[in-house]
Amino acid sequence: MNLTDSLLPADLLYLAYFLWVLVLVQAARKAPWRSFLARSTLQHVFLGASAALFLMWIFEAGIRPALGFHFLGVTVYTLMFGWGLGVIGVSLVAVGVALTSGEWSALAINALLLGVLPVSTSYGIYRLVYRYLPRHLFIYIFLCAFFNAMVAAGTAILTLVTLLVFAESYSFGRISAEYLPFVPLYLLPEGMLNGMVTTVLIALKPDWLKTYDDDIYLKP
Repeated sequence: MNLTDSLLPADLLYLAYFLWVLVLVQAARKAPWRSFLARSTLQHVFLGASAALFLMWIFEAGIRPALGFHFLGVTVYTLMFGWGLGVIGVSLVAVGVALTSGEWSALAINALLLGVLPVSTSYGIYRLVYRYLPRHLFIYIFLCAFFNAMVAAGTAILTLVTLLVFAESYSFGRISAEYLPFVPLYLLPEGMLNGMVTTVLIALKPDWLKTYDDDIYLKP
């Protein structure tokens, strides 16, 4: 899933850096810096969760560059920290991955594709569920975590495939034959991972989830 420098044209890579900077500026404006800096526990949880994402992102299984899979874990990360800190966190993780791979030209496009896009998708679905559906624990776990993670990862993969076909890095026929048949096998574990971690956090550390409140989801 991680793009390399040679797969996309230079103009697109430069445009990605411009868009990434704009998103980071907006995320820095939206992030709850006052509460973040005042709570050392939140800072430690943020660093620990970011380290866990980094470890998931550097291990990828695939047969060709960019045509691989690794757990994103971004949905539960977004439920823990919200959109602003979520975007900043996944961007830092993308920088860490670039340090290990050396793919600096593709840093911005990877940060947008694997970080900003699924974070934004996850937070958008959470907001829709919160606004239009009953505030029930099962709905939060199943829709905001499990289903949400599958949609977010699927959106990232669909965008990845579109970019690769548009740039003529791979033909759609090759991607259809060698990559897309395995996508459902990836999306279900991604949903289960995020759903299970969210469930554990609700049971043991509900205060680590910015988007969750016992008084709202467990009210009689």
